[in-house]
Amino acid sequence: MSFQNSFQSLQHKDQESDHQASFAKKELYYAIGVTVLFLLVCGFAATHHEMWRDEIQAWLLARDSASVFELFANMKYEGHPALWHLCLMPLSRITASPVIMQVFHLLIAATTVFLFTRYAPFNRLHKFLFAFGYFALYEYAIVARNYALGVLLITIFCVLYRERYKRFVWVGIVLILLAHTSVHALIVTIAIGFALMCEYLYFYCCKEEALTEDRRQIWIGFALIGVGIVTAVLQLNPPADTGFAVGWNFNFTVQRMNNITKIITQAMLPSPRASMGFWGSHQLNSYPLFQLIRLPLCYLIVLWCVIRFLKRPTALLTYLIATVGLLAFFYVKYGGSIRHHGFLFFTFVLASWIYYDCPEIKLKFNRISELAQRLFSLVFAIILAVHFLGGITAVRMDIKHIFSNGKRTAEYIKAQDMQDMLMVGHSDPSVSTVVGYLEKDQVYYPRGRRFGSFVRWDKARTHSVSNRDVVKEAKTLSTQNSQDVLVIMSVALNVSQIEEYQLTLLEKFTGSTIGDEGFHLYLMKAP
Repeated sequence: MSFQNSFQSLQHKDQESDHQASFAKKELYYAIGVTVLFLLVCGFAATHHEMWRDEIQAWLLARDSASVFELFANMKYEGHPALWHLCLMPLSRITASPVIMQVFHLLIAATTVFLFTRYAPFNRLHKFLFAFGYFALYEYAIVARNYALGVLLITIFCVLYRERYKRFVWVGIVLILLAHTSVHALIVTIAIGFALMCEYLYFYCCKEEALTEDRRQIWIGFALIGVGIVTAVLQLNPPADTGFAVGWNFNFTVQRMNNITKIITQAMLPSPRASMGFWGSHQLNSYPLFQLIRLPLCYLIVLWCVIRFLKRPTALLTYLIATVGLLAFFYVKYGGSIRHHGFLFFTFVLASWIYYDCPEIKLKFNRISELAQRLFSLVFAIILAVHFLGGITAVRMDIKHIFSNGKRTAEYIKAQDMQDMLMVGHSDPSVSTVVGYLEKDQVYYPRGRRFGSFVRWDKARTHSVSNRDVVKEAKTLSTQNSQDVLVIMSVALNVSQIEEYQLTLLEKFTGSTIGDEGFHLYLMKAP
């Protein structure tokens, strides 16, 4: 009888193992299918996306820095660590076209989608809606910025978390890289590092259930996290002559605090308008009822998350420290845009993912936490449904409307065989977009009174420059070099200025999602 029971037990284990293998294979096929569909949609959308100045700025920094050391020197005004730019440097040695950056960025986004749909502990509906949601489909896929790299590394951390103490050195390496993607990812890294330290000290290091893994490897991992945080902070320390976002706001007002708190709804419920100016807009804000409930809804979302994570302290600490840290940064330093606010959403996703593998504590009021957990699937599906609608809307609008006129302007200049001319750019942030698409080494920027390609955010460019100043400097350059000059204006010149300096309006490109990236091209003939 004992032999028969043992045999039946073995059979049951084999069947369970076969079932798990079959389930894993189905999940793999599902992940591959979603990722392929994602690539098709994003690939088509990316071919219709005209990159704007922030995307091109990173490319120009990587392209026009002769060495890694020069890149770090040029990066000191950027307010971002250099990991994204370091990734772009070898690509810029293959080709001067920024299109290769779009392809690389799309591969990063697709990798995130694959890992999420393959390993995240959510159902298939959640995974699909996430993959085609606003941030995964558009903000961190179509718009090529450093933030997508941070989201990928957050996803890799979540995959590693289940067996974190067996691979803690790898956890440390991932978090070093995460800290060097953006200041927002650095805040998330600090939250993760602190939560992991508390978890290790409380649950494993000081109790009987100590881990069997090599503690030396674990402390090496923590050391790597610390190194990543410190080096990122040092790199973000601005020079004395920085000219961008120099102020700090430590004056507390309830109104400002409420306005910053409302950012939570923009991150959790992104809903761009179906118009040319869709980017950064929030359709829900146009409804009076939503405006009425917006602030209470933010506090309700945070309260629900706290109650849900309460019996899993690692998830709770990660969520609270990252959320409070991001909101504090938005308050005291830079309020940011939707691309920055998205880290509030990914903090929620991160905590929700690792929740299932966190050590648990016993609570006297478990029922409240369990109720919040039971509601999670429904609430998460509603949130992701809003993201899905927002993602589809953003992609549709980007395909339908011109995002930036930089690409069209560059194509016109190339078609007229004028790319080698001496050029003067009115607004350096806007005109740098044209420079990137032209694959040109430099133009003259009157704002900083110097030649360049990327924008150098120092105090030398903080003085204002009038339209007349731009034309006068173009005239001086034309006379000194005995060359025709192409003047790229972000606004139209008046008739008197055109006649006074004998300019010829060649073409104008106006009307785009980025409103100030329209251009007027004027030809100034050499005297």
